[in-house]
Amino acid sequence: MAAEGPITSGAYILHHLTYLQLDLKTWKIVKGSTDFWVVNIDSMFFSVVLGLLFVFLFWPVARRATSGVPARWQGFVEISTEFFDRQVKDIFHKKSAFVAPMALLVGFWILFMNLMDLLPIDALPRAAEATGLEHLRVLPTADPAITMSMAITVFLLTFWYSFHNKGLKGVTREALFQPFGKWLAPVNFILKVVEELSKPLSLGLRLFGNMYAGEVIFILLACMTLRFSAPATVTPVTFASFWIFAALAVITVALLAYGKGKWMRAWIPLILLVVIPVGSIMGFLPAIGAGVYIQILFATAWGIFHWLIIGLQAYIFMVLTVGYLSMAAENH
Repeated sequence: MAAEGPITSGAYILHHLTYLQLDLKTWKIVKGSTDFWVVNIDSMFFSVVLGLLFVFLFWPVARRATSGVPARWQGFVEISTEFFDRQVKDIFHKKSAFVAPMALLVGFWILFMNLMDLLPIDALPRAAEATGLEHLRVLPTADPAITMSMAITVFLLTFWYSFHNKGLKGVTREALFQPFGKWLAPVNFILKVVEELSKPLSLGLRLFGNMYAGEVIFILLACMTLRFSAPATVTPVTFASFWIFAALAVITVALLAYGKGKWMRAWIPLILLVVIPVGSIMGFLPAIGAGVYIQILFATAWGIFHWLIIGLQAYIFMVLTVGYLSMAAENH
């Protein structure tokens, strides 16, 4: 974040929650606009790139799959495909050539977008600043425009699928005569409208809310551990401190996770956990280095837990999408 003086926590949070926006009427970069014709181009860019990444990773394997013992990546693709196929068969009981591939695409696309939340909070925004871009948000699923667009697409798909399977007569009968019969057709219709509108709202807002909360927690962890009163300019001392203490944080995590033997597994990282913060408080170690060290440890701990949220939200969106298509295909 470009700044001439000390960076405050409020400015840091606001900077990371501001989109890179393009006004389609003037074709100029704007900031903090809520106009209808303004597009969050960072969210659009990363969502498209990650969708193309899925195609790039899975399509060649599908075309050149071989029998016998598969290579590692082909084995992963086959296991993933079988997993999604089983999930679809458990939920969707009619025959369809596109539901399982659609579920595979939706699941991995959202997973890839969610994984952007695990990148270091300042990594890509700092790189963007070097190219002249003042703001950059890298998590597309923390943008309600992206999640609601996907949810509305699912809604339109289920609407079309309902007409495709039941016809106009079947859809009309279901909307007017269920669940209370033909004498309460207005009530049935109102309930049907509420039911259908609640689907995209719950689908999009659930994904947005969980991922936005995770993004904010990572930002708050950075605010609690970085010393924003330090000079904004980079000096050889601060630059070296950053990388030295970042390396120590990685070593601490590695020893706690993979160290062999009691000493390597526990005592060395525990000593680092005590010595570095205490040394910073007493002035023996540079504050910016200790701040980086603690930030990486906190972010790692939250990131390990956040893996569950990332995968679970992608899975829930996929399952609900298939469930809504199944409901649209069934004749009541």
